[in-house]
Amino acid sequence: MASFWSGSSLDGSSPGADVTDVADTGVADVGPRTSQPPTSVPMGRPQYQRNQPQPPPPHQPPPPPAGQQVGNSNDSLSLMQLRRIVTEFPRIDPISYAFTYADAASFEEEVDEWFSYNDAEFRRLHRAKDTFERRWKKFSGKGWLDEDGDVQQKFVQREIVGLHATDLRRRCKSLQTLLHVVLGVWDETAGIEAPDAGENGAHEPDNRPGGDTKGQNRTRATCSQVMHIKAGINLVAQAGGVAVLYEVMQNAFKNLWDEEFRETKLTEEDIPFIQDELDNATTIMYLFIESARSDPTALEPARNALLELKPPLVSSMVTVTAKLRWDEANELPQTRIFLLFWKSILLVFGGMDELDKVKKATREPNDLNNDDEKIITASPLDYHIFRQEITSKYPAYTPPPPLLPLEPDNNSILPPLPNRPSRANASNGIIPPSLHIATPAPSPPPSPPVGGKAGKKQNYQTNQNFPFMYPPLDSTSNGAGGKGQAGLQDLLVGRKWEGSDIPKPILEAGELFAGRMRMTRAIRQLWEERERFLKFERGWETKENDDVHEIQLDSLLEHKLNLEESKDQNPEFEDRADDNLDPETKQKLENVEDLYQQSLPHLQSLVIVLLKAVLANVTALLTQPINGQSYTGLAPSFKSEVNLRAQNRPQDTASATSPPNGADPLEISLEETESLRSREITSKAVSGILLMLLKWFKISHILKFEYLTQLLLDSNYLPLILKLFAHQDIDRLIDTKTDRDDMSFFAFCNLNSKQAALKLEQADDSEEDDAAPPPIKLRRDDTVNQIEEQLPALSFQENQHPSGEVDELGYPTGEIPSEPITEFSWRNFFSSINFLRIMQKICKHKAHRNLLLVQYKSSNILKKALKLPQPELRLYTLKLFKNQVPYCGRKWRQGNMRVITSVYLFCQPELRDDWLAGSDVDAEVEEALPLEQALRSLTHWHNIRRYPDQMGADVKILEEESDFFIRELEKMEFVTEVGDESVMDGGWDVPINGW
Repeated sequence: MASFWSGSSLDGSSPGADVTDVADTGVADVGPRTSQPPTSVPMGRPQYQRNQPQPPPPHQPPPPPAGQQVGNSNDSLSLMQLRRIVTEFPRIDPISYAFTYADAASFEEEVDEWFSYNDAEFRRLHRAKDTFERRWKKFSGKGWLDEDGDVQQKFVQREIVGLHATDLRRRCKSLQTLLHVVLGVWDETAGIEAPDAGENGAHEPDNRPGGDTKGQNRTRATCSQVMHIKAGINLVAQAGGVAVLYEVMQNAFKNLWDEEFRETKLTEEDIPFIQDELDNATTIMYLFIESARSDPTALEPARNALLELKPPLVSSMVTVTAKLRWDEANELPQTRIFLLFWKSILLVFGGMDELDKVKKATREPNDLNNDDEKIITASPLDYHIFRQEITSKYPAYTPPPPLLPLEPDNNSILPPLPNRPSRANASNGIIPPSLHIATPAPSPPPSPPVGGKAGKKQNYQTNQNFPFMYPPLDSTSNGAGGKGQAGLQDLLVGRKWEGSDIPKPILEAGELFAGRMRMTRAIRQLWEERERFLKFERGWETKENDDVHEIQLDSLLEHKLNLEESKDQNPEFEDRADDNLDPETKQKLENVEDLYQQSLPHLQSLVIVLLKAVLANVTALLTQPINGQSYTGLAPSFKSEVNLRAQNRPQDTASATSPPNGADPLEISLEETESLRSREITSKAVSGILLMLLKWFKISHILKFEYLTQLLLDSNYLPLILKLFAHQDIDRLIDTKTDRDDMSFFAFCNLNSKQAALKLEQADDSEEDDAAPPPIKLRRDDTVNQIEEQLPALSFQENQHPSGEVDELGYPTGEIPSEPITEFSWRNFFSSINFLRIMQKICKHKAHRNLLLVQYKSSNILKKALKLPQPELRLYTLKLFKNQVPYCGRKWRQGNMRVITSVYLFCQPELRDDWLAGSDVDAEVEEALPLEQALRSLTHWHNIRRYPDQMGADVKILEEESDFFIRELEKMEFVTEVGDESVMDGGWDVPINGW
């Protein structure tokens, strides 16, 4: 049969010219195509009839270059063409918010959040200014800025001496004077704009988290006032006022807690001064802490003085915060205490940068070469499970040794479960269970176990319980005659048959796992504590002086008690890996250890207080007003300026209504704005406290971290945060702005400073024409330029600006903003990310806790966070999805494949990444609760053993419980003595038959 195509082309070219295959003519090359007539290539297959001449072939496009003809010519796309399409495909990346995650916001924003928007706050600042002016005029005839630094230093020293006075009113006057100094003497320095300042007089844009791309300051702080704030803090620190102010603040808290002082020494006239003393002392300490944290180099004297305080700053704030649990009258400034506690942690321990430095310094020796975080690693537990699976199928294979000698049946680093069923159970094995020969009626033989949920064996299904079907080869296998076609294949490829061969992929997998296995500090600490626990449980604890001639129990117990008293010097409780650390890192770890030891009795109360603040926010969301009715479910706002024994004034109905998410703060009342703002600041501080404590506890010791996560879990952190996210739209929450620049602290300083009075006088002295109203226009100037300039502001006020929402895969779903979104709430972003991070830390690698997430149906709630194009928010949301995917059903997976794809795209993979397949989910579910109980037992034993005084444990009882062999010997001696006495008395009373 003749070919359809002729041997030569129309133009008479040689038949040797290479023509592209018809299947590859569609995409011969990616790029601009050459113009072709529409009839040059037929759209369908030509029809041919018999006994007719063959038509010439249609004109074909020119062949592609030789370099691009890669791959099989029969494929529609070659490999190189597919790669080129993927790389050159225009992907539209969504423009995210101009948000930078950091430890805290800028110094100016943090100072603004400390001050509230009520009149009592502004009156307190005015009283401090008036007191400073009276005292400064008596001390010096010049202005504060005109006087020398030595004179200012002497004035500050005199006021610090006044803090030691026993008279409450004199002490308050000195506090007011020092408060005005550390606020930068704002009546003289506020409102002075620097020559290179921005529109609002902002100073240089230091690493300002949450700032917009244009570098504009979000506050009305001026460079002059910020500079004098730091100068005033240095003056007080160099005069030795940090320790004195710290003592004044502690005494103020003690006076409010002391019932005897309140009943006997406190009068009605002293109540305003008591509250004013507490407010001024906490404000000064907050300015010290925040300034030293944000600028440690310029304020080194203040920072060193804060770090040397006794008792330590963080431990003292833990006690103060925990005592809020019993503050039923809500008399203490809760939000301010949270802010002080949070900033104390950041100052003493450090933020994310210090955490990374300590992590690198405490890295295990076998993990030092893992500088590249993109390297996919495996834990010793993953490698242990891999060894068990491979050796069960290939018994002749000996994989590389593991780092931890785990038991063959154990799939966790925790101690073995006492009631755990054996995995080699007869009902699950390949050998039928044996029947007893003395069975009265022979039972029918049990059917062999088959796979599948319905008990039906599928075709080509291999029973995974069987090992490798054939015995391993040896040196005689070459002449055994059992090779079959394998011998011919070996001869063809030129490979010599080697005995005892293991498949090469198995060998490569073992070497890969062993080479990527990493021992972290947390795993090593957990393993060492596990070994100590097992030795203690089995009575295997040995001491150095075991060879003794006589055992005196009383002297031995007394010696152990003496050792327990000096347990701080016992090297058994010290981590030997920390000996080679630098002094700064070692000091930070010692500070964390001291904090945990001192705060252990208060940790549960601390968690309850912090979560009660979040619960108040949830209550406010659940009790939204209906038809204008007021509600009382607001979070406790700042009440430090009101009378301690006065009743709370009733809220106005209009002020008690909560605005919809995203509403303009100018459209709602000032009291409601302050209430919403206070709840946001509280959530920000609470999330920062919990996250920092979890991170630093984990670096110190993994069981400290586990104990705090257990307290959070028992306090219903998971359902509380899920309810918080369920009752608020996170996209609208991010757009909600409750800050009012005209009511901020720096705006108050600028408005009431001398510079504002000078500007007002200059405006009054100007010409009359300048003050005349503008001329009335006959028609509106509705030009296109003015409309374009006004539209962005109007669209934001009406919540119609492009939100930049994305789908599960990160692709934009609507209109894409032309530039990064700058109008958002930084603290709402910060708190939302922190709450998700804390939830992820609680549930990571914990099957029981992930099952709780599945039970709470958290996937429907967490999907809201995937709408925002923010990398950190999406990352921790996807990590939470990854944790619970193995325990979700098939129907859920089919409906959420886009979420699963996003997990693969954006989450860091592991070498043993079988979270989607779920190799043995049923066994994990069965062991979830026992493993949780084992972890809690190990954590409780660790705390009792290392901190018996803080845990309230009796050391004598613990030591008696540990003397296992001594008790057994005593029992044996007692039984022997009783037996001898009975034999001597009458022998055996029971007749012995059959012997």
